[in-house]
Amino acid sequence: MPSGPLPEPPPVGIADLTGIRSSKPSFYAEYRSAAEHLNRSLASMETISSALVATGRGTEDLCRAVVSATAEHLSATWVVLALADRALPEAAPRFLGRDPAGELFVDRGRLPAAQRDRVWQLLRHGDELRPVVEDGDQITVLVPMVLEDHVQGVLAAWTFPSNGGRELVDRTDLAVLSVLANQTVVSLRAADLLSHSEALRRRTERLYREAARQTAELARGNRELREAQDRLLAANQQRAVDEERRWLARELHDRVAQHVLSAGMAVEWCRSEVPADSPVRAQLDRAKQLSQTAVEQLRSAIATLSAGEEDSERDLAGLLTRLEVLHSGADVDVAVKVEGRPLVLPAAAERSLFRIASECVFNTVVHSGAAHAVVRLVYQPQGVQLSVSDDGNGSPEVLRRVVRQQATGSSDGYHRGLANIAARVGELGGVLRFTRARMGGVRVQVEVPVPIEGDGDD
Repeated sequence: MPSGPLPEPPPVGIADLTGIRSSKPSFYAEYRSAAEHLNRSLASMETISSALVATGRGTEDLCRAVVSATAEHLSATWVVLALADRALPEAAPRFLGRDPAGELFVDRGRLPAAQRDRVWQLLRHGDELRPVVEDGDQITVLVPMVLEDHVQGVLAAWTFPSNGGRELVDRTDLAVLSVLANQTVVSLRAADLLSHSEALRRRTERLYREAARQTAELARGNRELREAQDRLLAANQQRAVDEERRWLARELHDRVAQHVLSAGMAVEWCRSEVPADSPVRAQLDRAKQLSQTAVEQLRSAIATLSAGEEDSERDLAGLLTRLEVLHSGADVDVAVKVEGRPLVLPAAAERSLFRIASECVFNTVVHSGAAHAVVRLVYQPQGVQLSVSDDGNGSPEVLRRVVRQQATGSSDGYHRGLANIAARVGELGGVLRFTRARMGGVRVQVEVPVPIEGDGDD
């Protein structure tokens, strides 16, 4: 490439602007023709610019501006802008016309039959359409709206020279109309894509809401299914436990209790054969007492095991009322009293408290020599207080000592009931106390805080 500054372009003269290069006297006619061509070109540019200004206001205003600009540029009688049936399905407007009075319309029926048939004939074979001018009594201008090498519609105009319409339509006019037509179809395509994307967005949102709703329903269904499975599992477990309890009650009644009663009868027969001052007689008396205690404990255990599902429907207060019935045949009168506003306790904790009360009442009936016993349940905001009081000859100091011996493992193997009571109270996070009752005997008191710390498993 040559180095140095580029040469300046030659100056532009009037001949370059007008296209006149002859100095002959006939130059005026050529000048007038060139001036008219220049004026028409400037008018065409004005037509294009005035129509394209409407692009930013939307496709409807753009189509109105293009149709009006075409009619004014060609002095046309009828002007039509139409899209093919399958082109740009979301775009609008799809048809717009202008009548001789300058009124815009969207009703295809207002277009004369000849022009209407010509437009739809062109749209059916749109890909073969090229910008064309058809002469005759009327001048027909047909310009395709091309997008990606496919005709999407047509911009058509009809002008009647005899009525003041344009007598000549040249390539410049076709270029102007092609620019307008192509700008229109580009805007319609953008509107079509925007409308399609908006429809997809709305459909996506609708599907998302539907999916969220179905997800919530599925989660709710799964939760209900899990709850149903848990209830079924609990019911099956409870059924298995109840069957096992009933089986154990039958075994204790039919086998163990009968054997203990038989042993007691044998001990009683031996007592009658042994002198009262014999050391053996004292051992037999103790064996008799132990057999009676075993029978009472078996009866209590059988009654508790036989309760089954009926007791599972009761709360703690309802369970305690059974103690009045279980010991109704004994020499001790048992009364149950409930105070305070009931609290909701875990079922396992209620069963543990009931068994604590049962063991205390049993000890009162068997060991204390009492005539009366009171089971008191007091609901308090901070916890539950359960106590069993009697008018017997028991000693709180002895009971405390027995419990300490059980805890250190130095007991003689008896009084396992007290050890069980202490263990259950510990599982519930409670406190066990032995005091003198106002009735004169022993008062066993259990204080359990709320919420319950342990489950008190069976």
